[in-house]
Amino acid sequence: MPRYAALIYSRDVDWSQPEYNDVTAEYGEFMAAAGDIVQGGAALYQTSTATTVRVEEKGGDLMTTDGPYAETKEALTGFYLLDCDDLDHAIAVAATIPGAWDGAIEVRPVIDFGRS
Repeated sequence: MPRYAALIYSRDVDWSQPEYNDVTAEYGEFMAAAGDIVQGGAALYQTSTATTVRVEEKGGDLMTTDGPYAETKEALTGFYLLDCDDLDHAIAVAATIPGAWDGAIEVRPVIDFGRS
């Protein structure tokens, strides 16, 4: 069965804070409804906690920058790994992820490099 990454782009807030309990409960409901389709995933802390890593070339100098790679209105705030029948099925599942209602879900096929 093909796998798809569902990348969640939404407001860049700390979803672990109590004021977002209603939204995180909706994600729990999504997980319960999705069942075995969801093969993994996680919420991410705010982009202010990010560190961007660059290396000029293999073995070259390491450069780090505090914060995200780019400033945007919506940030990558989480992801799911979905086992779906096809792209249409993945899109239908993505439409039920709460982030789709107030942001965007990017659905991308995952390359299988010999997964067992």
